[in-house]
Amino acid sequence: MSVLITFDLDNTLWDVSPVITRAEYAMESWFETRFPGFSRQFPFSVREELKGQVILSNPEIAPNLTAIRLAIYKLALKQFGLPSEEADSVASAALAHFCEWRQKVDLYPHAVDVLEALSQEYSMAVITNGNADVFHPYVGLGQYFDFAVRADQLGVAKPSVDVFSMAAKQAGVDLTDIIHIGDHPVDDVFGASNAGARSVWFNRHGAQRWEDEWGARSHAEVHSLLELPTAIRSLLL
Repeated sequence: MSVLITFDLDNTLWDVSPVITRAEYAMESWFETRFPGFSRQFPFSVREELKGQVILSNPEIAPNLTAIRLAIYKLALKQFGLPSEEADSVASAALAHFCEWRQKVDLYPHAVDVLEALSQEYSMAVITNGNADVFHPYVGLGQYFDFAVRADQLGVAKPSVDVFSMAAKQAGVDLTDIIHIGDHPVDDVFGASNAGARSVWFNRHGAQRWEDEWGARSHAEVHSLLELPTAIRSLLL
């Protein structure tokens, strides 16, 4: 039987909060070096307001975190006083700088060992709503995955069935042959189950309590990545 193991990335293979925090600090420095006063004029709270404006004006880009960030940079730079053409060029350079920092992740303990072991037995892929690139050298996990389905490239995000269908199509398997691992109760667990795939909820350290409004429970639950091989094998019995 062909089985495809798919992984979420953020908060499944690493903690995303410190990654974004570091990247935002790096961007403040990047902008301030080039445009003194920019970071004071556009702190996080103001950029969140701009984000709302961007999504309201272009709801179709809501699943695309990369496009949203680029649009925010463009809008902020124009409000800062740059001509449109220069603002667009600077925003693209800024986005490239952010994306470099976005890949500087700190893997959870045992992530490499577990992925190495699983890759010896199964085909594996990534399904993520984030804009981390699992094939980037900074992440260093590309050798374990056949491909990645990213919301910012597909234009659709989990929990949409279309995301899981794309993974199944690319791997040449049925949706029922997918076992998806992720931390998010709705995007990952409900999304996979609703698509007809099986799901493993990565509830790190067992910290969360399942809420009934999230819907059907996952097919398995793990509190450590070390538990994954056994959990996956149990689903295949």
